[in-house]
Amino acid sequence: MGKSIFIARKPSAFGMPVVAFMFFLTAGILFGQDEQKSGQSQSVTKAQDSLSGKIYVIDWDFHPGDALRISVLPDTGFPTGLYPVDGQGYVDLPMVGPVQVTSISKSDFQKKISDSYTSLLRFSNIQVRRVISIGFQGGFQRPGVFWVSPGATLWYTISLSGGPVREDGYKRIKWERSGKIINRQLADMIYSQKPIEELGFRSGDVLRSVVRPQRSGWDVFRQDVLPILSLAVSSAVTALSVYSIYTRNR
Repeated sequence: MGKSIFIARKPSAFGMPVVAFMFFLTAGILFGQDEQKSGQSQSVTKAQDSLSGKIYVIDWDFHPGDALRISVLPDTGFPTGLYPVDGQGYVDLPMVGPVQVTSISKSDFQKKISDSYTSLLRFSNIQVRRVISIGFQGGFQRPGVFWVSPGATLWYTISLSGGPVREDGYKRIKWERSGKIINRQLADMIYSQKPIEELGFRSGDVLRSVVRPQRSGWDVFRQDVLPILSLAVSSAVTALSVYSIYTRNR
């Protein structure tokens, strides 16, 4: 059997510089990637720190019938939602329980929300906003109850319902509260830039528009005037007939 012979060759003078160059190039690429990852990590950390634990409370003058709207950014889940204020001024918040928002101060409420939620939503902003309920009944495209900011204009508030179904519906909107009419004509107020709260609106107020469809002049004549005329003519004919019979029998 033949023996295997291993011959160790001495690296040539040309091979050493090539190996050194390849090592330097590889190390540079890896070092650059590490720096890039480090920079991205620092950017993400700064972005997360800038979003961490911020709570914004807008309009803290709550009344029974209002609601508290919580929005979490950039998250869209817990505890985002609408939480009504009951007749005693309490709002029931998840993982917090009943809180009387009509008596607690804004700063104490912020601390309570921060203690309860920021540990669960580490990289999120929490916005708390007061909203009031306005009902739309009758001839609106989307009748119902809508929650709207008290700082919204009346035009924007009505737009939530899709507007009246009739072309002259804006002139026929009535403002009601607890079954009583507050204002029969809102046409002058609709284009006002004042907030609805400044105009006097409160939670539970109702805007009511005409339900029946708009009629032409012929429709009015045919449905309202013509029946009256027919009755009058019929009565006149009957009276003449009775009078004619009476005069013949004399």
